[in-house]
Amino acid sequence: MSASSGTAASAQASAQTSKDPWEWTEKRYKDGVFSHAIGTERERLRLLESVLDDHTRGHFQRLGLTSGHRVLEVGGGGGSVARWLAGQGAEVTVTDLDTTYLDELSEVGVQVLRHDVYTDDFPEGTFDFIHTRYVVIHLPDPEKAVARLARWLKPGGVLLLEEPSFFPIKDAPHPAYRKVMRAFRTHLESAVGTDTEWARNLPVPLAGKGLDDIGYDARFQRITGGDNEAAWWQLTLEQTRAAVVAEGLATDEDFEAAYRELADPGFHDLSLAVFTAWGRKQEN
Repeated sequence: MSASSGTAASAQASAQTSKDPWEWTEKRYKDGVFSHAIGTERERLRLLESVLDDHTRGHFQRLGLTSGHRVLEVGGGGGSVARWLAGQGAEVTVTDLDTTYLDELSEVGVQVLRHDVYTDDFPEGTFDFIHTRYVVIHLPDPEKAVARLARWLKPGGVLLLEEPSFFPIKDAPHPAYRKVMRAFRTHLESAVGTDTEWARNLPVPLAGKGLDDIGYDARFQRITGGDNEAAWWQLTLEQTRAAVVAEGLATDEDFEAAYRELADPGFHDLSLAVFTAWGRKQEN
């Protein structure tokens, strides 16, 4: 975003609290679940970016991203997508509940907002692209969130969602990996309220939201012992290990056995399935 452009700044000024009384509080994310206060969280996000960013960039390019487009990145995490978008000449607004890892992006012209997609708003017709990645499944009412996102698009603007589904891990042939991944999935569903299989419904949730040209694809994230996907999983599991053990879902010995599998170069399996869906806002 150039210094001469006031459009993103006006979006910040226009962001307002919604009157929609959703049952949603930020405390779903405290106590160790995806908290930025955890010392390994930034590295965990960096590893996730390293395995997902190429796919994300490809989708933006195929869907027609050009210089000057106004883009909203919801749940910006470590900021790699927002930084790349700014490098393409887009006018970028990035949001998160905690902007600790995003604030530095203001130096490259990105508008950074502490913003809750459930309680804060943008004017209708603000953005040319809106993107989320590994965000919507964690929200208590994903389809209502999708409807809100779609309203913020300009006519002809594109909504792009990338969300994971956990079903490939449930029947993994590696016993320790299978056990701790099932335990983590159960913990995530109870601690955060994540719908770990919502993404399998895509692209159906985009229907009825004022979108045309709806499309989708799906892929499996593969995992090999010692690669970035394995390292990301080990950090993710370790951040919730104490809670999972306390809940009786797995033991410390189970975690240690899983970490040995994840470090073994001979380990090969599937990680998450990633469903990507998109739709274009209907012209007036």
